[in-house]
Amino acid sequence: MPSHLGLEGAGQTRTARAAKRFADAIVPPLRWIVKRLPWIDARIGQTFSGRLGGIYSLLEKKVFPEAFRLSREGLSLSEEPVRPGRGFAKELRQMFWWQFFECFTRSATELGEDERHEVIARMARAPVPGGVIEARCLDAFSRWRWKAGDAEAAIDLARRAVAADHTWPDAHITLAWYGLATGSFDPLQTLREAVLASPESLAEIRANQDFARVPGLIDALEESARGQ
Repeated sequence: MPSHLGLEGAGQTRTARAAKRFADAIVPPLRWIVKRLPWIDARIGQTFSGRLGGIYSLLEKKVFPEAFRLSREGLSLSEEPVRPGRGFAKELRQMFWWQFFECFTRSATELGEDERHEVIARMARAPVPGGVIEARCLDAFSRWRWKAGDAEAAIDLARRAVAADHTWPDAHITLAWYGLATGSFDPLQTLREAVLASPESLAEIRANQDFARVPGLIDALEESARGQ
């Protein structure tokens, strides 16, 4: 699965820009066709992409229990075996597994402890490392544990998020905040890693009141950034 940096780079390529122009041109007439031919809509809805689209719609509408249920179904379908010789299909299923899993995680965030425990247990069935999606999910898990009062587990999960995708700055920032809040480690080096991964994250760190209240922390971070 791609990293945060890889996704950013892909989004800036000439191919990606051309694909976006093509999508902008083709999507409106496709929507017109789908509205007038319901059977096409039904067929599309049973594809992996169609299922994901339906789940994203439910998340936007805040229908979290149904989004959770359909995400679980999508994961089960993604875990079904692929016939030998269909390597590309296997890779696609692995990609969709992580997309369904992130929806599973987002839904559980708005539900209860039972759903969250189910999500965390399901990650053990991941077919491949998930890159930035895995990092985002682990970051969510860490926040769940922090809210539950388990600082040690929250820090461990935040470290796992950093390891899953070292180029995603948010994971470093979350981990640094835990260091600051608990006093268990100096957040400066972790914040340096965030800025190294994404120089734009320095503005977010400056705007964080908790970091800003620590004497000399932002100054030391800015000095490090100038020297990079």
